Parts: sequence; C-alpha cells; structure tokens
Amino acid sequence: MEQLIERVNKLSTPIKAGIIFGIIALLTAGTYFLLISDVEDRITGIRGDQAAKDQVLAQKQEIADNLNERRKEMDALEQKFQEALTQLPEKKDIEELLSQLNDVGKKSGLEISRVIPGAEATEGFYSRIPISMAVSGNYHEVAMFLQEIANLRRIVNVSDLKLGAPVPKGDKVTLTSEFMATTFRFTDAGGKKGAKP
Repeated sequence: MEQLIERVNKLSTPIKAGIIFGIIALLTAGTYFLLISDVEDRITGIRGDQAAKDQVLAQKQEIADNLNERRKEMDALEQKFQEALTQLPEKKDIEELLSQLNDVGKKSGLEISRVIPGAEATEGFYSRIPISMAVSGNYHEVAMFLQEIANLRRIVNVSDLKLGAPVPKGDKVTLTSEFMATTFRFTDAGGKKGAKP
C-alpha cells in the first residue's frame, strides 16, 4: 500500500487530479446504483399506489356526496310504488272496494240492487276481478256514480253498461243500470299472490 502511495505521489498533478476524480466518480456511481436507484424505484412504486388510492378515494367521495340525492330518489320511488299499490293492490280487498262502491252509490243518490263479485282471472302480472252490478236512479245520478268510480284510487273499469226500464217517479225518471265493474290486483309473473315487483 505504501508503494502505491509513493507511485501516486511521483505522478504529476493533473494525473493525480484525474485519479481522484475517477475515484469520486466510481464512488458516486456505486452509491447511485446500489442505494439511490433502489430508493427511487420504491418511491415510484409508492407514488403509483398513492395515485391508485387517490382515484379510489375520489370515486368513493363522489358516491358519498351523491348519497343524499340517491336516498331522495329512493324515497320518491318508494312513494310512487306505494301509490301504484293503491291503484293495483297485492291483495284482493273486495270487501273494501264494495264498501267504497256502496258509499259512492249512496253519495250519488242511487239505489244499489245487485253486487255479485265474479271469479278472479290471472293474466300475467295482474288478476282481473269482475263485479256484476245493478243500480237504480236517474240519468244524472248514474253519470255521477260512474264519475266517482273513475275517481277512486283503485283502478276500476266499467264495461257492458246497459240503461233501461225507465220508470217515472214524481218529477224524475228512474233508470235501471246494469254493468260490469272490473278491478285488478297485482300478482307476480308466476301467479304467486303477494309478490313485490
């Protein structure tokens, strides 16, 4: 080692500077390749993971920001569903409908002489429930009765309307009106009762 140092001392100053510069360059390159490049690779990997996590966070933040809006939409849809169930209920509820028809008939001034519920017929996602009815009253009262039926929350269709047998009673003419009132209820596609859509 001493001999190496003596040889280097005998060299000229520019060569000594070159050797020192070379040693420094080798140490710098070694440090870079052994330590710094490995750290840079890890930093790059961490930055990539951070970017992916930031993207996931942004997506979840957007969902969280829209959560109240989605809840309002769900509440509105639930309200519409409940309204639809009023028009097309899941249960037969004929007794309730007959009570409503009786109330509407009395309110219109009619005399209800016949109410005969028919057999339920399933057709896809709904069932038909026919009700044969006969009422007596003047033309205006019958028209008011049919208008009130149209205003019921539950769907009721009137068909096969027959007006006849006019009988004069005092200052008005009473008609006998026969018709088929058909109501509906929701069933699932398989015909199971009480299933929700």
